[in-house]
Amino acid sequence: MNKNFLLACFLLISTSLMPQQFKNDSIKDFIDKSIELIRLNSIHTENLDLIKSELYNRSKDVQSLDQVAPFYKEVFKDLNDHHGSLKYKGKTYGWDKALAASNPYLKNKIKSEDKVVSTLIDKRFAYIRIPGNNDFAFKKVDSIANDIVSHINNINSNKIKGWIIDLRLNTGGNMYPILLGLKEFIGNDIAFGGFRDSQNQPTGNWEIKAGKMIIDGVELERKLVLKRPIGNLPVVVLTSCYTASAGEMTAISFIGRDKTFIAGEATANYTTAVQGFNINKVAGINLSTDYVVDRNQKVYKSNITPDIEVMGGDNLDNLDKDRKIIKAIQLLKK
Repeated sequence: MNKNFLLACFLLISTSLMPQQFKNDSIKDFIDKSIELIRLNSIHTENLDLIKSELYNRSKDVQSLDQVAPFYKEVFKDLNDHHGSLKYKGKTYGWDKALAASNPYLKNKIKSEDKVVSTLIDKRFAYIRIPGNNDFAFKKVDSIANDIVSHINNINSNKIKGWIIDLRLNTGGNMYPILLGLKEFIGNDIAFGGFRDSQNQPTGNWEIKAGKMIIDGVELERKLVLKRPIGNLPVVVLTSCYTASAGEMTAISFIGRDKTFIAGEATANYTTAVQGFNINKVAGINLSTDYVVDRNQKVYKSNITPDIEVMGGDNLDNLDKDRKIIKAIQLLKK
């Protein structure tokens, strides 16, 4: 065998085993801590050694962490985690994965429609549209939940034959107040969902016991009460390609409920629980740590496929002409 070839192989292996030399030791420390947090907490660790090696190679010749932070866009892409991100000095670095589908009409509406909307359709069907929120600090749980309940109270009566819960503009946020506002629709004395880690071990449950909602062991209370019970009326949940994260969790909480349909478009595929971990005083890392399960223990590792697909045809300015709402009415009449 060629001795020069053997020598080249030896040098290649030896070089790969040598520790990387960094111009700034704090950069290596930062990378090592972030990678260890990923290894301990993420549901995506399959390619982590290779990701670490590539991050080392890209970072060893830079002088500042300011230059390293943008490299984490590629880290999250290689992790296959478009829900997570690096937070560094007030900026976010993550994988900006394109959605599998688009809906120009709804995309434009998301920019301006940020309030709960409710109305009656044909005097017999109650309609409520719940957008996303930005309550990541859990400071608006009461106000958001109470706003939802107030809208329900305004349209609920003994004439209602079914409900349409519209999540088409719900791009995410805090799921707690949304679920709390819709508690009576979801059910009672039931485990209606939860989280599972990469080993399919339970890490949190969503429950309603004796009328009280308990999510991940935290009891959620609501000041405003329903003036009239919901009962077991049929429900249609509307989704779009922009229904994401908390919006998807809300839709999942209804899956398996009696007389309930999901109609519209496949959702955005943000069906993971995300947790944040500190790296240092100016940086933290958000990671997808768990998958979501519904009340029947089905695990969601991708988006939600509706029971009845209705593509496009949205018209929030004239609900009578909205194709998804027309389909929802047909389902409620069955």
